[in-house]
Amino acid sequence: MGTLDDLLGQNLGAVAQTAMKNPQVMSAILSLLSSKQGSIGGPGGLAGLVQAFQGQGMGDMISSWISTGPNPPASADHVTKALGQDTLSQFAAKAGVPQGEAGGLLASLLPSLIDQLTPQGKVPESNDLESSLGSLLSGFMKS
Repeated sequence: MGTLDDLLGQNLGAVAQTAMKNPQVMSAILSLLSSKQGSIGGPGGLAGLVQAFQGQGMGDMISSWISTGPNPPASADHVTKALGQDTLSQFAAKAGVPQGEAGGLLASLLPSLIDQLTPQGKVPESNDLESSLGSLLSGFMKS
């Protein structure tokens, strides 16, 4: 369960606490990062998220989450600007949270989660990413 163990072992208490309080949140965020058909925001997955941030002039921010260096924080406004209201609405509905809280929740979780999913400093191939996301979700659901 390497990725889950790594995630929990890196002082990512916010991710673990959120998942344990509401597994729907983890399921929704992993759906956002997934490239499978029917995922939140469409099949773009993590690569689509990178493009969305780059398209809004925040490429340096998301690139730092992927790289092996420090992760600058994001704000709810950053996430809202990058993802748009439709994707945030989909996330909020799947996560079971009010839409007004979706951007802030993602802003608090995405930097650490993306950092853990990209240990080599690059976005993994789709199959590798899906495998990591599946392991992460099943690990959180068992917690």
